[in-house]
Amino acid sequence: MNNSEKILLLDSNSLINRAFHALPPLMIKDGLYTNAVYGYLTMLAKLLHEENPTHVCAVFDCRAKTFRHFMSDSYKATRKPMPEELAMQVPILQELLKKMGIKILFKEGYEADDILGTLAKRFHIPTIIVTGDRDCLQLVDDTTTVFNTKRGITDVKKYTPEVLAEEGFTPQQIIEYKGLAGDSSDNISGCPGVGEKTAKDLLAKYISIDGVYDHIDEIPGKLKEKLVTNKDTVYLSKKLATIDINADIPCELGDIIYNFGLSEDAKEMMRYLQFKNIAEKFDSNVKNEENAPVFPTEKQENEEDQTQSFALKKIEGKTEKIDTIEQLKNIVATIQDNAIVYTSFKDDTIVVSLQEGTYLVKTEYGLLFEGIGFNDALDILAPLFSSKYNNIFFDAKSAMHTLSEYGIVLEKPYEDVLLMAYLINNTKVIKSREQLLEDYGYDSLGNENTILFLYKDLKEKIEEKGLHSLYYDIELPLIEVLFSMEKTGFTVDMNVLNALNEKYSQEIDSLIENIYEKAGTRFNINSTKQLAKVLFEDLGLQHSKKTKTGYSVDADTLEELDHPIVADIIRYRELTKLKSTYLDGMKNVMNPITGKVHSCFNQCITATGRLSSTEPNLQNIPVRRAEGREIRKMFVPAKGGKLVTADYSQIELRLLAHFSGDPNLIQSYKENGDIHALTASKIFNVPIDMVTPEMRSSAKAVNFGIIYGISGFGLAKNANVTRFQAKQFIDQYFATYPKVKDYMNENVKKAKEQGYLTTLCGRIRYFPELTSSKFNIRAFGERAAMNMPLQGTASDIIKIAMLRVYRELKEKNLKAKLILQVHDELIVDCPLDEVDTVKQLLQENMENAVQLTVPLIVNVASGNNWYESK
Repeated sequence: MNNSEKILLLDSNSLINRAFHALPPLMIKDGLYTNAVYGYLTMLAKLLHEENPTHVCAVFDCRAKTFRHFMSDSYKATRKPMPEELAMQVPILQELLKKMGIKILFKEGYEADDILGTLAKRFHIPTIIVTGDRDCLQLVDDTTTVFNTKRGITDVKKYTPEVLAEEGFTPQQIIEYKGLAGDSSDNISGCPGVGEKTAKDLLAKYISIDGVYDHIDEIPGKLKEKLVTNKDTVYLSKKLATIDINADIPCELGDIIYNFGLSEDAKEMMRYLQFKNIAEKFDSNVKNEENAPVFPTEKQENEEDQTQSFALKKIEGKTEKIDTIEQLKNIVATIQDNAIVYTSFKDDTIVVSLQEGTYLVKTEYGLLFEGIGFNDALDILAPLFSSKYNNIFFDAKSAMHTLSEYGIVLEKPYEDVLLMAYLINNTKVIKSREQLLEDYGYDSLGNENTILFLYKDLKEKIEEKGLHSLYYDIELPLIEVLFSMEKTGFTVDMNVLNALNEKYSQEIDSLIENIYEKAGTRFNINSTKQLAKVLFEDLGLQHSKKTKTGYSVDADTLEELDHPIVADIIRYRELTKLKSTYLDGMKNVMNPITGKVHSCFNQCITATGRLSSTEPNLQNIPVRRAEGREIRKMFVPAKGGKLVTADYSQIELRLLAHFSGDPNLIQSYKENGDIHALTASKIFNVPIDMVTPEMRSSAKAVNFGIIYGISGFGLAKNANVTRFQAKQFIDQYFATYPKVKDYMNENVKKAKEQGYLTTLCGRIRYFPELTSSKFNIRAFGERAAMNMPLQGTASDIIKIAMLRVYRELKEKNLKAKLILQVHDELIVDCPLDEVDTVKQLLQENMENAVQLTVPLIVNVASGNNWYESK
């Protein structure tokens, strides 16, 4: 599973209804009401910004009767029809979503909940269901979270199994509860006389409706009589409340891929609807890849709100709205040189904040209204982005992209508030400027110049924590490098992409037929329930793993099964994943004019300091399999050039030698020996010339496993040896390199004592996991502490190398461009006549990025595509 993948499923009838009732009426000149569509889009923009899904699907109800209506004539019989002012907005929303590239699903005979449930269970990746109803809480599980909009469209409660448990329910008990208490909104009767409290009490004691009737004689008086009399009604109510998670809905994962940014058709329709520039909310979404959001419980949220209500600092200052060019020119003329200026671009307003106050510049994006056009405003404000002023941004790279669209280059000095906050605590997910202000005790709804006071607070903390050099010498200058990489992009050879697509499509079709033949039936291979039935009932295979919702068919389970069908299923999953993610997905995010993909490099996401890549994620192409390596063939240099790659050799093992000071490890690297063969020689106690490839492979697994605090169980699996052998390998490794074990133990001890560790360059990583009451979380914290100085320093070094390479390419006026960083590798798009120069430049700058007690070695290569250049 690609850890960056996430599905967003929208219960659209429910959400547009909430939006309609939450917002005052809005009508355009054609007599169309638009408030519900506007509210829906506002909510969607916020969700995309905060959750960064890779897949989105908008699900609607159908007007036709469903199977539930045939089970009960009274089902939803009391529900009022949709107001005409709302009904006219549904097709408008559907048309707009299509133009935005969002898949719409509805089907006669099924409700939206059934489609939501089917998709949530069909695809085995993290899924968020957004709904205004509680029905979908029965779908909550380890991969499915339900965002329930309680009031309006912004008050959202996020349900995980743990949060649901705090309300006294398991997901299954949501169904049982409705069977007993009914649901007036759907006209599900339940058991007459059994209210909410009684239903909860019964389930707390007897777990389910079956449990209630199994112990019916224990239930006293009239309650027992009611339950006995209405038993059929209770079970019918339960059936009506149960979401069908195996609905016949034709939808593959590749069908719902979402690409950030809007088509011109979508923008044009938004302009027609007079939403001004809600489009900018979608185009400016910041992508988040590695860190999933942490969902607090309602109790935690309330506690945080209470604390903030007593602690928030409100900064007073004048706010002036600027709506004429003359006013704006006068303001800019009064700003003195070296002034600290905060600028942000928010919808149709440019915010300019100075210490003495804030100016809200109201603009119209490309529309022929009186006032200030966005382009006109930037022409007047352009001097502020020169070196004469100290510019402050919440996200400087995003500002660079906005300015560059209008031909403005942001000059140094500038500061990045988001980056500062990330370095101060990189385990905290920063979702918005407003959240960050509140985290530091400021009123996020106060005057806009509050951000300048926050900036001062953060700058003080940067100094207090010894982060000055990391911020000013590495991370802040890196923004320009990443901006250049994003603008330059990576060329994709469409001929190779299309050929691979055809090749995989044919094999997938062949695999499907093979699977059907071996199963003796045709079924939905992507359906967990249907696949489990085929494997464990029809074919009678021995199952060993069962979840709350049925038999598991995950990768580990399949590997244990002995049947010819299994290999085909595994291969089918591999190829469909590769095709949807790296072929169909790449085609969807490619710029059709330039033939390039422009990945977004996230600097403020990971706890280790590593960069992440999204839209598309170019850092996660699987290189260990032949198909992954084949996919790299479609990434090519600009016409008439070559790709030059440079990769650090075993950088974390070299850092282990440096940090631990182990003499044997240091000597091995100073002699430039084969570290894996040397380790094999030691742990197998044989001369190095007698080390077999199998021994070296096992030793390699030990070398890299040690870095991540691997257990005997994990090593046994990785090295394909017994657990006893694995333990012996680890014991022998530590006997050979004793200071390594001391160093790792010392890391854990130090992390527990002071709560954090630092890298070679002063990067800080906190370890709240070490104080958890849960063993598995503490164990994870200990493994992370063992590794953090190594992985974090490796990320520091590659960033230093990127800065050195970028600067020298510019200083030498070379046309070659740094276009990608993947783990410990840099990739340069290089003209043919510069290849030799760039190879030498990469090697020198990367190998001399820092000085260690062991040499840093870089492997440099070139080729006509990414595959060849490795």
